Amino acid sequence: MYYFFINDKILPVPPPKLEVKINNKNKTVNLINEGEINIIKTPGLTEISFEVMMPNQFYPFAVYGVATFITRMSGLPLGITYGKEYIAGFEQLKLNHKPFRLIIARFGQNFEYLSDTNLLVTLEEYSVNESSEYGFDWQVPMRFKQYRPYATKELMITKNEKGEEVATVKKTRPTTKEVPKAYKAAANMSLWEACRRAAGGSLDWRSVAETNGIRDNKVIKGAVLKLE
Repeated sequence: MYYFFINDKILPVPPPKLEVKINNKNKTVNLINEGEINIIKTPGLTEISFEVMMPNQFYPFAVYGVATFITRMSGLPLGITYGKEYIAGFEQLKLNHKPFRLIIARFGQNFEYLSDTNLLVTLEEYSVNESSEYGFDWQVPMRFKQYRPYATKELMITKNEKGEEVATVKKTRPTTKEVPKAYKAAANMSLWEACRRAAGGSLDWRSVAETNGIRDNKVIKGAVLKLE
């Protein structure tokens, strides 16, 4: 089972196919009498692309967060987010000019954790495809690119004992997101999801499980987790 989160919003239907591309930055040059050689460089930014179904009607197999539980219990599609709300959210991501989190969580048949992809990304492009074969639903191809934070460096010009001007780089303290000391689970959820809600992608759920003496990946509603 795969779960896709775009800026903390879960996709109702996981894409059937996912492509993760690691861009190559190596350079090949020709040397006299030596032939071709390969100059190894740092890999380029990772690109992730997939095509997702945006439902415009209720499906029992779709996941709508807390609304899914309410709907299955009541039989009424209450609080369901349909395609147009997701598309509006994608448009806002483009207009914000800011990176966001793309998280892909992978679980096995017994909901055991397998792996996850957690990247700070930008939404490069998407399109909304409508067709009679899709019925009322839309198909949305999407492409994301990894974002690496960067900052300009500030040079300070000072004079040494000899009166010579010396340039030094001013050191700045790195900024990190503050992690709360504890988190109270609002509903039955996986430990992985609780860590994601509490601190984004900065917590290792395995360490939290060990700290709280949790053996499986499920958290009981109302449980208070120690995060430090």
